[in-house]
Amino acid sequence: MATHNYKIFSCFNRKFTVTEQGPPPDVEKAFSVFTGGASSMSADHLLRFLEEHQGEADCTLSDSEGILEQLRKDQESEIDVHVFFQFLLHHSFNSPIKSQVHHDMNAPLSHYFIYTGHNSYLTGNQLSSDCSDLPIIKALQRGVRVIELDLWPNSAKDDIDVVHGRTLTTPVTLIRCFKSIKEYAFVKTHYPLIITLEDHLTPDLQAKVAGMAIQIFGEMLYYPETDSLTEFPTPESLKGRILISTKPPKEFLESKQSDDKESADKGSSSPDQINEPENDDKLCYALLTFDLYKFIHSACKDLNAYDKKSHYQTAPEYKQLITIHAGKPKGDVQDELKAVGNVRRLSLSEQALEKVSESYGADIVRFTQKNILRVYPKGTRLNSSNYRPHIGWTYGAQMVAFNMQGYGKSLWFMQGMFRANGGCGYVKKPDFLIEQGPQNEVFDPKITLPVKKTLKVKVYMGNGWSLDFSQTDFDTYSPPDFYVKVCTIGVPADMAKKKTSVISNDWFPIWDEEFDFPLTVPELTLLRIEVRENDRHQKDDFAGQTCLPVSEIKSGFRSVPLYDKKGDKLKSVKLLLRFLVEVQREENTTEEEAQAIIDGHKHLSIFHRQGLNLESFFNYLFSPNNPPLSPSPRVYQDMTSPLSHYFIYTGHNSYLTGNQLSSDCSEAPIVKALQRGVRVIELDIWPNASKDDVDVLHGRTLTSPVALIKCLRSIKQHAFDASEYPVVITLEDHLTPDLQAKVAEMITQTFGDMLFCPSSESLKEFPSPESLKRRIIISTKPPKEYLEAKEAQEREEGPLKGKPADDEEAWGKEVPSLRGGTISDYKNIGDEDDLDDEDDIDEAAKSRQNTSDEYRRLIAIHAGKPKGGLEECLKVDPDKVRRLSLSELQLEKAAETHGKEIVRFTQRNMLRVYPKGTRITSTNYNPLIGWMHGAQMVAFNMQGYGRSLWLMHGMFKANGGCGYVKKPDFLLKTGPNNEVFDPKAHLPVMTTLKVTIYMGEGWFHDFKHTHFDQFSPPDFYARVGIAGVPDDTVMKKTKSVEDNWLPSWNEVFEFPLTVPELALLRVEVHEYDMSEKDDFGGQTCLPVWELRSGIRAVPLYSRREDKYNSVKLLMRFEFI
Repeated sequence: MATHNYKIFSCFNRKFTVTEQGPPPDVEKAFSVFTGGASSMSADHLLRFLEEHQGEADCTLSDSEGILEQLRKDQESEIDVHVFFQFLLHHSFNSPIKSQVHHDMNAPLSHYFIYTGHNSYLTGNQLSSDCSDLPIIKALQRGVRVIELDLWPNSAKDDIDVVHGRTLTTPVTLIRCFKSIKEYAFVKTHYPLIITLEDHLTPDLQAKVAGMAIQIFGEMLYYPETDSLTEFPTPESLKGRILISTKPPKEFLESKQSDDKESADKGSSSPDQINEPENDDKLCYALLTFDLYKFIHSACKDLNAYDKKSHYQTAPEYKQLITIHAGKPKGDVQDELKAVGNVRRLSLSEQALEKVSESYGADIVRFTQKNILRVYPKGTRLNSSNYRPHIGWTYGAQMVAFNMQGYGKSLWFMQGMFRANGGCGYVKKPDFLIEQGPQNEVFDPKITLPVKKTLKVKVYMGNGWSLDFSQTDFDTYSPPDFYVKVCTIGVPADMAKKKTSVISNDWFPIWDEEFDFPLTVPELTLLRIEVRENDRHQKDDFAGQTCLPVSEIKSGFRSVPLYDKKGDKLKSVKLLLRFLVEVQREENTTEEEAQAIIDGHKHLSIFHRQGLNLESFFNYLFSPNNPPLSPSPRVYQDMTSPLSHYFIYTGHNSYLTGNQLSSDCSEAPIVKALQRGVRVIELDIWPNASKDDVDVLHGRTLTSPVALIKCLRSIKQHAFDASEYPVVITLEDHLTPDLQAKVAEMITQTFGDMLFCPSSESLKEFPSPESLKRRIIISTKPPKEYLEAKEAQEREEGPLKGKPADDEEAWGKEVPSLRGGTISDYKNIGDEDDLDDEDDIDEAAKSRQNTSDEYRRLIAIHAGKPKGGLEECLKVDPDKVRRLSLSELQLEKAAETHGKEIVRFTQRNMLRVYPKGTRITSTNYNPLIGWMHGAQMVAFNMQGYGRSLWLMHGMFKANGGCGYVKKPDFLLKTGPNNEVFDPKAHLPVMTTLKVTIYMGEGWFHDFKHTHFDQFSPPDFYARVGIAGVPDDTVMKKTKSVEDNWLPSWNEVFEFPLTVPELALLRVEVHEYDMSEKDDFGGQTCLPVWELRSGIRAVPLYSRREDKYNSVKLLMRFEFI
């Protein structure tokens, strides 16, 4: 009996006893049955066991004798129950699936799923990784049968490179790829290899490609007998041969020109059209500097022009090599899918296939019965991720092209499918995808069929982790806590997910649990098995996985080896499982009965409610009539104090529709912000191209302008849609005096009586929101001060040097902490105007020698910056008030040494905080850094989404959503010795918020039923926490509730609060995903000081803060 020792704190040893695994009771029983109660097993006994229990009908007596001989050699003992048990664990003797090619290989290529790679030459991401022959070799060694190469002229235009065009990928020569393909094409399987070419070549280089292919591949190269085939040849007839598939050059050009026309036509859209990067892929674009952006933009234009010129003539020797023609007939989708005449290959993106399948599913299946359909990843998968392959397979698509260089659940499915048929890279499609009915009908993937088979899976035990992993890989202080997830993946009706219990502190876990999986289309179903190590505090650790085609699984006890995340087999790790497939025999089941079964599994009721009163009461609690904040939004705070006494809902670069570098400028985001209740709109105003009018745009970027007059009119129309309290327009102007006068005239004419004009040039105190109802206020630097501030800044800080950064990816990263940390890039970040250069300053200096009096008189809130350092900036003038602007980084640095001075400054004056200049993707920062120092205008990019923006929206749900929230008294008052609130002080707990999260509902109605998991109901958990001063900030998490659209958590959390007046309650729901990033399931953010005690229905919002129709949580709030 062995032991494992774990050292804790270098002082204490924990000793864990390792119990040797013995045969499970089911194995002992089988041994006894097939040996007739004897103590050892003979060859006859083993043969009968293999035939009757294991279903090995082809096994012979000599096979069983050979197995016993090998076992005696290994064990050096008689074949007792323990040796028999070791035999069952031996993968080479007892594998779960067949290891030989056993499908009919004499059907046309179109009758097979084919193991297909996408951009097979890339070593990593699609944007900047190296191109190499190594990933091609690795794919071939794994059994991939379709290799994709993108061909481009080299820099000298005299040879051919393989490279991902119009990106920063480094090329590899075509001849090198060809030579590697020749060497490794048939190391794994002798069935044909297909090379798909995306060529961007001139006719002379096409001819050179043809010469290369003929010279390198020789007799391995397959030449079609005719220019176009009426039926594809068979895999059997093509053994050891290499086929070329591409668009004939003329068709390539026509397709290219058609695509260019479609992409240029903004009024049209196609299934393949990609408008902009999505989700995490946007981060790749964020890494592009301005100069790099311009370089790629210019290079793409040149390459497009070259592409079009290069195909006017064709190389006949190149065209003769093409076996599988990739053509795209003119016309609509139905024309493309007509399966008449010569056979061909059609390519659709994953998105295009999903869209087309909605209306033309049967046509796709019919097309793939004779022709080949290739599905490829959408263009925004810059990180070389993949998609769910079943979207292609269920419609008969032969080539579901995958990025093979990565890893992930989708790639595991792909590897699992092609473990079938001996791993030869060709899997015969099920008959129902190949055959047609008497009325020409074909398989419809959308129809739910009756259960055909039930797969029973029993998980006994596992071992091998102690050999393949270090003692502390899973847990530093104790052995691992393993559990197994067992899932089926196939058509929607066959998707299910089960899980064993967790076995604590054991390198040799024994589960002994059984699961049933009813299957309607077992021919397309994969069994996915994944072992995880339970971690109570972090994401569970990965411990191995495999994916097996259900149609190939052998019955009986089986040794199932596990693989790592990249699909490489772990040396020792394996599970002992038992498989049993039961065939359903309910031939007389009606459609109505099947529908009743389906309806019976829609568990949409939460309680077994027996009384109307209880049901009515519960419905009330979970209804919109019981919200967590006041049910009738109303302004209740005192609105008669000066503006400086309020936090104000503030936008940054309010006219931008997207990123700060290249998005459009428009009045639409201004309108949307006003409708949400934003009260401060920022406009950057520049001369138009002819210098005779004024545009709004983000200067010195690629943003497209919008006319100022258009923005002003939209502001007038929508200023008071959400709130009647004042709208402040902050102007960043870059104008000559005559254009300033024109702006003054525009503003005066557009707003009329709505415009607030101060009675004096400098105000001693700001007016109140109440006195400014339905008024428009202008805030900017007076022209002279604007210029002086800019010159001082240029002298002090120099040009922008910070590289692009993105501190908050979509909704994934947490809100940046306020507990400390470095701000080393502060020295590289200046004011917002640091994009200006010296020439512009000189020009501005000349143009502003005379300033526009009309323009100056409009300014109600002066944005001035006194000469001198930080202390001068924060000095409070008793005779006039002003606005000061600091970047988020400048505020952080200032707060380190002058925190109380900032608070004192904001008691009378305005402080505006804005995002650092490197947030080119329009992300945001933690707003609490501004609010806890009294900053009124914490300016945010409102066009995006993310946790920081959710906090902003949460704050301004307060006070009836009017856009003005009264600052807490401690930020407004001074003590007897002129002391003010110290944001760094550690204060005592004032109150404790107790939050109970009971349950949630509504996802079933608001999301597609495959949105969270293609193959089973979602596994929801909730995150509940506080955003506030550092001492109050915390996030907690419920357990995950598996496979349930109506999760019930019933968990209680307590949050001690030192400054409840600045605390926001954060609530998020996520769907747990073992292999990928957890899916988003809704969020909300609520001001703690406005929460109503008791049981409340809490509606959730999307990432963009749009309220879901049905999704809500039932929660309870108590202050103790």
